[in-house]
Parts: sequence; C-alpha cells; structure tokens
Amino acid sequence: MQNNRTVLAALSAVVLLFTAWGSSSHPASPGSTVVRATSAQAFTVTSTLDGHVTLPQRIHWQATPSIASAQIQEVDFLIDGRLVWVEYNAPYIFGGDDNGANRGYLITTWLSPGPHVFIAKAIDIKGRTATNTVNANVAPAPQPPPALRGIWTRVITAQEISKLGGGAGAPPSGRWELAFDKVGAWYLDPLGSGIAHYLIVRSHTLTIDAPIQMAPFNNGRSTTTAYGHKNLGGTDCTPAGCPCETYQWSRSSDTLTLAVLHCRYLAARLFDGVWTRAPRQIPANLKP
Repeated sequence: MQNNRTVLAALSAVVLLFTAWGSSSHPASPGSTVVRATSAQAFTVTSTLDGHVTLPQRIHWQATPSIASAQIQEVDFLIDGRLVWVEYNAPYIFGGDDNGANRGYLITTWLSPGPHVFIAKAIDIKGRTATNTVNANVAPAPQPPPALRGIWTRVITAQEISKLGGGAGAPPSGRWELAFDKVGAWYLDPLGSGIAHYLIVRSHTLTIDAPIQMAPFNNGRSTTTAYGHKNLGGTDCTPAGCPCETYQWSRSSDTLTLAVLHCRYLAARLFDGVWTRAPRQIPANLKP
C-alpha cells in the first residue's frame, strides 16, 4: 500500500510540474501537448490532436475526459482563444452533434497557414476544468482550378423545385450563387443566407463535402448562417458518411455545367445544370 501511495504521489507531482511548464512564458513548440490540472485530484482530458505537428486538412477532433460523462457538464473547443464549438454529451467531438450519431470534422483550410492553438476544455458538474492544449501548424489551403474560381450564378425556378419534390422546407426559388474559393464552395441563396462546404476537385470530378459550420455552435444551434461569416467552426457528417454531393463539371467560356453523380440533398440536386459566370469577384471581406 505504501508503494502505491508513493507512485500516486510521484505521478501527481509530474502532472503539476507539467502544468507549471505549460503555463510558463516559454511558447510551446508545434506538436506539443499541454495538459492542465488544477490539483492532484483534478481530472484531465486527452485529444485526438495530441502529438500532431501539422494538422491534415480534415481530421476528427475528439476530446476524452478522464472521468465519467455523467460528471461532465460540457466540453468547449477553442481555436486561438476563440470558442468555436460546445458539446454537452459524449462522445465529445468537434463539429458533431450531441446524440453522437454524426461525427464532425475539423476543417483547417479556412485557417491561415502557420501555427495555431487548439484547446479542448472539459468542465465537470462541480465547475472544475481540465484543458488539453495542442500547438500545431496548418498547411496552406489548396486553391480550386482556375477554371472554377470565382462566382457563378443560376436562376432556379419554383417549377424545378417542385419537380424534385419540393415542399415545406424546400430551398427558395430565385437567383442562386455558387462561389469557389480556397475554403471550398460557397452557396448563396436568394434569401441572402449561405454556407461553405469543404471542396475536393479531382480532374473534372467535383466533390462538395459536408458543410463547414459558419459560426460557433452552442446548445444545438448556430449563432448565424450569414454568407461569408468568418467564425467558421467545423463540419457535421451523417452516419452515411461524406461526401455529400459529387458532380462532373465542365467549363465553356463563361458557362459552367454541373452534372450530378451522387447526391443526398434536394438543394444539391438543384445545382445540376448550367451556371453563368457572375461579373464580380468574391469580395475580400467575405473570405475567411
């Protein structure tokens, strides 16, 4: 029993020493993980980002507290000090949902290249906190092919929506815009709302992946879906997985033709057709 107590005391000392080191004025190097505990009895949290020097463009970011989920009040996800996601139920996955059915992704293409700080902070029902801090680099986002870059527009009629089974909750008819930028594809509907999607282009096959959350997600909802909102958070994929939509694309002068190959959502089927290049560029203030 005495040996066990000695080992536990030694481990506690190591945790506290590591905490003090992580809180010092010396900046942590990329790939380093800092675990902070408030006392020898405090809980800790690990992260799937632990040990990464450079993050891939898409990665599951999951936090795992060392105590039972029944004792956890919430887990906050922060990037560079800004709260971008809150999870209340296990598994605690950035960009997912609170019933655990849909696993989300951290998409890094909207972050500026270079070092960033990723923090998962668990808060228990007593108000205690445990944080996991990962310092990692982000690679430059890939650019879409020059033939795709810019804004494309198309008028989608009520008849088109009706033919696809449109009803309550169907997308609005009118002039739509489809913008291709480094973060992916931007949808802008006639109501002025919008969303960004992770974009993958392989030759003339275009995959628009699960949506990039446009704002901090808290208590089951986003704070905004404003077109071009800069507080991008994460993505939410269905149990069927990603990608969401795949098209064959071709360009002729100022027209872009999309032919749907795989699609699960009505709105995405509306993009099947001919688009015309808009006479304007993506405004700088709409770019993350």
